[in-house]
Amino acid sequence: MEALDVHGVSKSYGDSVKALSDVSFALQAGQFGVLLGPSGAGKSTLLNIIAGLIRADQGHVTIGGRDMSDVDPEFRDVAMVFENYALYPHMTVRKNLEFPLRAPVRAGQMSKAQIAERVQEVTDIMHMGHLLDRLPSQLSGGQRQRVSLGRALVRRPRLLLLDEPITHLDAKLRHEMRTELKRIQKDLGTTTLYATPDQADALALGDLVIVMQGGHIWQVAPPEDAYRAPAHLRVAESLGDPRMNLLPGRMAAGGVEVLGVDLRLPSERSAGVARQGDVLVGVRPQDLSLCQGSEPDAAPGTVILRQTLGVTDLLIVDVQGVVVRLVGDGLRALGTGDDVWLRPNPDRLHLFDPETGAALTKEAAACPV
Repeated sequence: MEALDVHGVSKSYGDSVKALSDVSFALQAGQFGVLLGPSGAGKSTLLNIIAGLIRADQGHVTIGGRDMSDVDPEFRDVAMVFENYALYPHMTVRKNLEFPLRAPVRAGQMSKAQIAERVQEVTDIMHMGHLLDRLPSQLSGGQRQRVSLGRALVRRPRLLLLDEPITHLDAKLRHEMRTELKRIQKDLGTTTLYATPDQADALALGDLVIVMQGGHIWQVAPPEDAYRAPAHLRVAESLGDPRMNLLPGRMAAGGVEVLGVDLRLPSERSAGVARQGDVLVGVRPQDLSLCQGSEPDAAPGTVILRQTLGVTDLLIVDVQGVVVRLVGDGLRALGTGDDVWLRPNPDRLHLFDPETGAALTKEAAACPV
């Protein structure tokens, strides 16, 4: 197990494309880190820099305390798995797994018996012994992805990089592969950095989430902290499904006006919020509730749409021209055009600067960025 430290890494393509801007974070040995961000955030560029396939314009990467700036890719002992399986179609699963151990850079380092033992070890961990004599064309998508991952793990790399490896799989298989990835990583203890645009991957897999957009890092935190206390508007928008409601509000004297009602914030959330005037108020759909009739801290609205999400329901409501999402139980009696009253939970509100996007609430502002 090796620690990974990325410090001040920047990368540009020409004068107009800034792929990465002063990116810094650290993974402890054995941690599972997740780079979360949309297409174009800079995730793949960063992985390629860590692997040594691209050279950074500024900054440096250290693995196990050693600066990798002058280390060629083949000597970094970093394994990378792509969305494309990149399996050799003419080779069986067994031969695909053996190939990294027989590659020229490691030629002669292991005997046939040692190679067979290593392949068997990975095969047992990944539950694919029955696949060893099949060709890639005889495997399902999930099986091919498992072989691709096994081929990276068979040589016991110091660091494992995963670039959106399950993005194109169907929902059920994605869920299964998340479970497998987490189990395998914990069993082997390999320090892992996983890139994905899917917030569900980040919340389910990560020991540490690195939220990226536009080549910048906006927060580095355990997934539950990033979800509970987003340090920036971009983080709030990235985590949560359905996504957080972002509503215009106004701050005054320890309270906030939102959706036409005045709410008193608890002291632990309003402490240190010196801003008065316009704010963006973040309310997660599960932190809104329905109430009976007109009440002082409730806002009237009209149902636009109701959707069933399985164990719960999503209600989309028009409140004075603002579209608000609410999830919860007991919503199935409601339909389009029904009048409702919504009450935000003041204990769970998030306040953001509308100009910079920075979190204003004490809890969120304290999170590392």
